Amino acid sequence: MNKRTNIFTRWMLTPVEVFGIIALIGLTVTGLYFSIRDALQLGETIDLSLTQTVILNQGVVNLQREIQLAHNEVTRLLGDLDDPPREITRFDFIKIQVNNLVSAVETPEIKYIYTEEDLALVSQLKEHSAVIENMIADLNGASSEDRHATLTALDAMLTEMESTVKLLIDRQSSTQRNAIIQTRDSLGISQRTDIIAGTVLLVMGLSLAAVFRRTLIARLQQAIEADQIKSQLVRNISHELRTPLAAINGYTHLLNEEAYGPLLDEQKQTLSKIMINSTQLQGMVNNLLDSAQIEQGKLSIRKAPFAIEELVKNSLSALDILAKNKGLELSSQIEPDVPRNLISDKLRLEQILFNLVSNAIKFTETGSVKVRVFLPNSTHWAFQVIDTGIGIAPESQERVFDSFWQADSSSTRQHRGSGLGLSIVKQLAHLMSGKVAVQSKPGKGSIFTVTLPLEPKL
Repeated sequence: MNKRTNIFTRWMLTPVEVFGIIALIGLTVTGLYFSIRDALQLGETIDLSLTQTVILNQGVVNLQREIQLAHNEVTRLLGDLDDPPREITRFDFIKIQVNNLVSAVETPEIKYIYTEEDLALVSQLKEHSAVIENMIADLNGASSEDRHATLTALDAMLTEMESTVKLLIDRQSSTQRNAIIQTRDSLGISQRTDIIAGTVLLVMGLSLAAVFRRTLIARLQQAIEADQIKSQLVRNISHELRTPLAAINGYTHLLNEEAYGPLLDEQKQTLSKIMINSTQLQGMVNNLLDSAQIEQGKLSIRKAPFAIEELVKNSLSALDILAKNKGLELSSQIEPDVPRNLISDKLRLEQILFNLVSNAIKFTETGSVKVRVFLPNSTHWAFQVIDTGIGIAPESQERVFDSFWQADSSSTRQHRGSGLGLSIVKQLAHLMSGKVAVQSKPGKGSIFTVTLPLEPKL
């Protein structure tokens, strides 16, 4: 008894105070335990929602794009614009994407994220795909009257399928946010426990808890911001911009081709302005989506033979209306020694040409824009986009290929754009084992040259 009394007297502590200190130590250790557990749980949630779901949602976005393209084909067939009627070619891609999605949701990682309602939507997409496949089979060999009825039903089914895909994207975005918020609330509880347990005698423990809190808060903030950016990109760009833009382009071309009757000159001028702005907007939207894919390493190059003349013709025809609107001469020249057929990714080459030519038209007020295809040496081929525009200052030429950079970035700048076009050109050229260079003089124009191997690496 005397020994215990001496210890209490030496430290000037009463039995109640000793019990309180022990209790505070227990609370602090418990708080640290829950902080570490929440850190691990948050890490798993971040990895799951920002890795697995980004990959899966990219596939859903690709499915949505293929449905829109198939819908455009059906719209053209309903307007009797193709004579003889063309086949519906995009359904094979829809079927592949649906099968990939159905296979993905059966894995344990995705089942952890998907609810019964989400799985029901995936099942609906599978049923829609089967119904559409039967409709397309019935379309072959059908009479004119039956063909129109089948196309009308197919149009309605594709519309329903688009709505299902949009609902799936919206649900996944909400689910991921809710998971982050729930983890944040759990973290808040553990933080309050740490605060209660803080005393002067446990400064070291509280310091460690503070370090854990700061680390977790920083990771949580990064997760929330990344989730918001990803959700905004997937939902707003893929649906709120791309879907109505595809509809605008489709119906505008129908009107411009006088599918619904002859047009007055004033009406044609208005349609021309709509087509110009929608073409520019479509390029910006595609650049944003492709930039996100490149950053995530999801954009792949598909090499196949293609006709160089067809590549140039298709690329310039999409931008001819922009050049005519500004009174510019848009032309092309393919040197005689260039092979008629080359091997590369035609779709990505068209995108490179689209960005370079549209950029040249944007910054050229008078004169011309020309595309020249030639062989710089025995192992490479190249194409140049030559304009008589405003040119680029020497100090700005090194930065023109940076993402979101523009020589004039003020809010009152004359030339609109996202600053992604040339960055996409450089990254796509690099993915195809090529390179891009620029030559320019202010007031004299610019020459952008893309050089690619004649025999690309497999």
